Amino acid sequence: MLNSLKWRLGRKLYCQARGEQASPDMSRNGETFLQRSVIANGPADTPLVIFDIGANQAEWTAALLKSVPDDRCRPSLLQIHAFEPIAATAQIFERATREHGAAECIRLNRFALSNSPGEMEIAVFHEGGGTNSLHFSRDERSPERTETISLKTLDQYCAEERIDHIHLVKCDTEGHDSYVIEGAAQALKAGTIDLFQFEYNHRWVFSRKFLLDIFEMIEGTDYSLGRVDPTHITLFDNWHFELERFFWSNYILIHKRALNWIPVVRGQFDKSNVYR
Repeated sequence: MLNSLKWRLGRKLYCQARGEQASPDMSRNGETFLQRSVIANGPADTPLVIFDIGANQAEWTAALLKSVPDDRCRPSLLQIHAFEPIAATAQIFERATREHGAAECIRLNRFALSNSPGEMEIAVFHEGGGTNSLHFSRDERSPERTETISLKTLDQYCAEERIDHIHLVKCDTEGHDSYVIEGAAQALKAGTIDLFQFEYNHRWVFSRKFLLDIFEMIEGTDYSLGRVDPTHITLFDNWHFELERFFWSNYILIHKRALNWIPVVRGQFDKSNVYR
């Protein structure tokens, strides 16, 4: 019992010191703040283009719509491209967005984004589950079933749809995020995405990926890597092994032209491996 208490207390203190996210609540972990910052700084007279990758039950898109002024909720000023490959979950998304209105601004794509086109088996733990994933361990738990889904790359989709600028990407694909970013290599090289938010957690272990991979992908581009915090973005100029703890947080690739859209905190790791 005492060892368990020390473990839980020590982990909590460690995560607090690191600034790791403690709440999935978008209004508290910085996601809503980020959405509002993009809306405030995005174009006023051309479409605000948003990608919701891993759209699930539309929680993220619904929160975005609440922050968009009513006079902007029309296709000429707002275009949301959502991606949800699981059939039953996509139906939940459609119902939820109809209830929130502005459905004419949303295009739901029933396939997933990855680093190459094709098909994969996705583990479905339950309908509408936020942990349904292409990467999982049966030692963790077994899915109810699997479902074959289609894949495209972000670059391929943008070419097909003639999308030449994206203001905000949100990617929550339960460990597949690095593959999605790989599939956006051309867009990142060209700098056509302002901000690319992605989730990092223990499922990256099952996909055999690291934040180090993301640092290497953006080398030579105009992007910086940071963590989404409640009121700011914490930027990391370089990779450090202390980052690879697989604690859940939302990270972001931010183009240099968008650095003034949201407060930024910069620092570095010292000899004691403390970020300050």
